[in-house]
Amino acid sequence: MITLYQFKSSPLCEKVRRILNFKGIEFDIHEVDRAQTALLKDVSPFGKFPAIREGEQVVCDSTDIAYYLEDKYPEKALVPADAKLKAHMHIMEDWADESLYFYEITMRVSWEHNARRNIKKFMETMPPTLTEEQGLSLVLSGSQQLVAAQGLGRKTREQVIADANRHFQSIAALVEDGGWMVGDSITLADISAIAEVNCLLDSKEGQDLLADYPAVADWINRIDEMAPA
Repeated sequence: MITLYQFKSSPLCEKVRRILNFKGIEFDIHEVDRAQTALLKDVSPFGKFPAIREGEQVVCDSTDIAYYLEDKYPEKALVPADAKLKAHMHIMEDWADESLYFYEITMRVSWEHNARRNIKKFMETMPPTLTEEQGLSLVLSGSQQLVAAQGLGRKTREQVIADANRHFQSIAALVEDGGWMVGDSITLADISAIAEVNCLLDSKEGQDLLADYPAVADWINRIDEMAPA
């Protein structure tokens, strides 16, 4: 049995849950206390999650987990056999994990009005002694420092929303008419991207954007049926 060590609110953990569910692999969930990550160095030496344990095998990092599962459970493949499609998929997965990720952090948790909408999700893995306002303060300060260092936090909100709109527009162009991001079937690119898009939809601005892209809404519904979170 696989155990998934996760922060429930993390899109990278959602990504792994979707992979496991798509492949029909049974797993247990260990919800990690954000204040107790040092106690799990045997699972994740750097305190980053998701991580999985299967018997004596431990794997951390969502992409490493994805390839581990692909190798061990090749049925219902998420990585194309064709080398060019695989390369395209890798680029799109990395774009989701490393670019869309910072948009969701910026819009979902560094903007106070959205952070307040989502704080209860984060409180589930924060020390129970914290009040909601204390948790909110920690989430805001941490996320704002992160995105300021990365760069998005130094853009205006209008610029960030315009950027996000271009991302939605690009996804819509790839998946219109029942298509997928890479090739003619669901891949790891779709799984990675939907996890980040779902977090963007935790912001009011992300929800407003989705209303203009029915192809993206249809793509979300199709993935939810095949690879639920």
